[in-house]
Amino acid sequence: MTDFFRFKEISSSEIFSRIDASTTVITPNRRLALTLKSQFHHNQLNQELLVWLTPDILPLSALVERFYYDAFFTDHTPTFPFLLSPAQEQCLWESIIQSSETGKALLRISSTAKQVREAWQLAQAWRLLPKFRACNLNEDAQAFLDWSERYQQITVQNRQLDRVRAIDLIAENYRSLNVKKPETLICYGFDRLTPQLTFFLEHLDRAGCTILVADLSNNSAVHQSRRVEFRSRSDEILHVAAWARSKLETTHHQVSIGIVVPALSEYRSELLRVFRNVMYPDVRCALPDRLPVVAPYNVSLGQSLLSYPLIDAALITLELLVQEVAFNRFSQWLQCPFLAGADDEMQQRAILGQQLRQFVQPFVTLEGLLGPLLHCRAAKYCPVLQQLLVDLVQFRRNHFSSIDSHAAFAQQFNSVLRIAGLPGSRTPSSTEYQVFEKWQQLLKDFSTLDHVQIQTGDREAVIRLQRMAQEVLFQPQTPEVPIQILGVLEAAGMTFDHLWVMGLSEQYWPLHASPNPFLPLELQRREQLTLGSPNEALAFSQRLTRAWFSAATEVIVSYPRFSGESDGQEVKSSPLIRHLLQHEPEHLVLTQHVDLIIQSCRLEYLEDSQVLPIEPKVAGMAIKGGTQVIKDYAACPFRAWAKHRLSIRRPDIPHEGLNALERGSLVHLTMALFWEQLKSRQNLELVSLQKLERLIGDSVGNAIRSMQKQRSGMFTGRFAQIERQRLIRLVREWLEIEKKREDFTVIAIEQPCSVSIGGIKFNGRLDRVDELTNGQYLIIDYKTGRQSVRTMIGERPDEPQLPLYLVASELTAPKAGVAFATIKQEAMEFVAVLREDNLLPGVKVFTELNGYKTLSSWEELVAVWQKNLTDLAIGFASGNATVDPKNFPETCRYCELQSFCRIYEQKDLYSSVRNENSEGSDADF
Repeated sequence: MTDFFRFKEISSSEIFSRIDASTTVITPNRRLALTLKSQFHHNQLNQELLVWLTPDILPLSALVERFYYDAFFTDHTPTFPFLLSPAQEQCLWESIIQSSETGKALLRISSTAKQVREAWQLAQAWRLLPKFRACNLNEDAQAFLDWSERYQQITVQNRQLDRVRAIDLIAENYRSLNVKKPETLICYGFDRLTPQLTFFLEHLDRAGCTILVADLSNNSAVHQSRRVEFRSRSDEILHVAAWARSKLETTHHQVSIGIVVPALSEYRSELLRVFRNVMYPDVRCALPDRLPVVAPYNVSLGQSLLSYPLIDAALITLELLVQEVAFNRFSQWLQCPFLAGADDEMQQRAILGQQLRQFVQPFVTLEGLLGPLLHCRAAKYCPVLQQLLVDLVQFRRNHFSSIDSHAAFAQQFNSVLRIAGLPGSRTPSSTEYQVFEKWQQLLKDFSTLDHVQIQTGDREAVIRLQRMAQEVLFQPQTPEVPIQILGVLEAAGMTFDHLWVMGLSEQYWPLHASPNPFLPLELQRREQLTLGSPNEALAFSQRLTRAWFSAATEVIVSYPRFSGESDGQEVKSSPLIRHLLQHEPEHLVLTQHVDLIIQSCRLEYLEDSQVLPIEPKVAGMAIKGGTQVIKDYAACPFRAWAKHRLSIRRPDIPHEGLNALERGSLVHLTMALFWEQLKSRQNLELVSLQKLERLIGDSVGNAIRSMQKQRSGMFTGRFAQIERQRLIRLVREWLEIEKKREDFTVIAIEQPCSVSIGGIKFNGRLDRVDELTNGQYLIIDYKTGRQSVRTMIGERPDEPQLPLYLVASELTAPKAGVAFATIKQEAMEFVAVLREDNLLPGVKVFTELNGYKTLSSWEELVAVWQKNLTDLAIGFASGNATVDPKNFPETCRYCELQSFCRIYEQKDLYSSVRNENSEGSDADF
């Protein structure tokens, strides 16, 4: 273990007084350097200085790069190797691993290369490679050793240098470098000095540079520190946000507030949501001079560049040129604001995206989209988009390479994005502008990969660019703000006026050991790598914990009692904070502007389950939705209102093959085409077997061809053959059922009809109407799933379609009944409500059916249907939109409107109220 004692230590309070033109301050990370530089500026202002030299404060890695590039471009310095970028290093490691015998068995080369690269950096920083041979190497460590030797051979042969070894190169050549050298170098915020960093500092020391190490253990005396327990994570985050806001509102001078979260990546989304609600925009009124525009908080953990919508749109554009893209991603791309013509065509593109879902597969290609576009009415209102897609197809065919250099692909990618119009015609926000600048830099980095890999394929190029975007953490620059939300590593070395460290349960603190799998475990333990063993992870966590209590005048540490929400698993506080006296959470009154608005007026409560009734002139017109309106209203009035008056419906889901609805439509169409030719049962008996088979085959073939016009490319090859055989088999089995009936004539097939009931009118379609020998009509509806006669009875029937046709359609002849024709393999049957017995095979007269036995006559049944269906129609027309599912939760299980009606929230509320009432006698509030 290497310590600081070989170099002179100074207190943190001395640093600013020692900074001058000949002094450089280095930190372990960029955030600490920026914070220290900001504190220096405030210190100069407090001394009422008007002008001062800009301090030279930067991360260690930046200082090494500065030395390297200053030397690299100086004629008097021996030629240095070419310095690889992180992306170039990753690419080189990937190619080495992929070409090795060991690597051929690996599935995720990029992930392995990332871990190997980290192992290489640790091995260089801690001088581990010479000690490898003394260890018992497992398979992973031996593979790492082999890959490392190959890596060194290639970099030496090509005169290349990675960044972790650049520090050694600078140290060894420091005396001879013709660069600006500091007279004093201050190390600030380093937990420990690695052997490599010590080697670097010793060479600077021998060259006459004074090395000073800042001792941060005596930063400031703590006025108060306390431990607080919360019931859940949500409670903890809300309280921390309210506490930070109270500090801002009660402090009239420049204040710095730190919030440290060990599991920041896990907490990030909820933290941002809660802080946004608590802080912004209300708190701006308390701080109008300091924070006129931005929110008063900043989160240190940047997001992956790929998570920004602009970058995602750019990569989807490139993916379309080289591979299939999931339709959901294409749909996002279609409606993004960064494409050419997006502002003018935004609404029509949204409609187009919904229409396309009916005609495409779950994965789409650029060329494959042009055909389905012809079926979409909205496409003609999106001329810019259509031209954009055509231009992309032409560019792919004429100018896009399948194999090329990275630099050439970078140029082609830029051309593709220009065709697509990215980043759009509208004025970008500050964040979008910075993100696009970062994207341009990413493309430049991508183009330099030719230094380590000469050529690549088009698909591999897009995948690599996507992976690079995924690995780059980016956070837009914002003005200096008083609240910093940090991870534990970013917070090391920083000081605040107020500090809150949250989430300190034993689950997250102390840190867990995370040894690198490619380095021998015994070596990591022996050399005391920071997180290489449980003992070192604990020691590191203890040092960080001690540093927190000297980082601010007020320090609060907290943890949630339960993991997740309050009903999660109970957890304990971290053992590193249990020595602190526990306090109750401070009661904070959080008053937001919305509360003041509510208090300043008299609220008026409205019943929102009643909407405007359908106007008489509209009622005289056919209501869109057909008989489905009554079915939905019977299930839930809110559902009927949302679907048929607001026209809200779930988007179609692109799918492989045929879904249940399409299979049912094929059966409907096949049976319609068949009976259009045969007409009656008598003809069914007389037709020859050969002609019957030909008729069945023709009907199936024509039905498939009709659907193929809508789903181009669907019925091809083996799939078309299987579907044809399935339909033929179903029709054959069903006709055996039809042959058991008495004579009938099919008088209507897929016949449009008008249904008037309860003062409103619907358009319907009769699947089939048979005229029996007694002159009565039998109304038949084809189904491909099991049915029950009980679904047609009751005040709110599940299947009201057939009763509606019977009591309210334009059919004037007497009706013999209604029937579901269930065409399902091994379940072929009629499920019917019939006036008389023996009209259909295996079907009893209605008075013998469960649910109908209380009815004495057919006329009474028709009257009951008439009343129930009329009541439903009147209820819909009157504007009743009550959230009232017929049978909760079954009615709601597959409903697409749950997020709109929020039925489960209401049911949970009712359940909690009942539980509270039942336990009220024991509760103590």
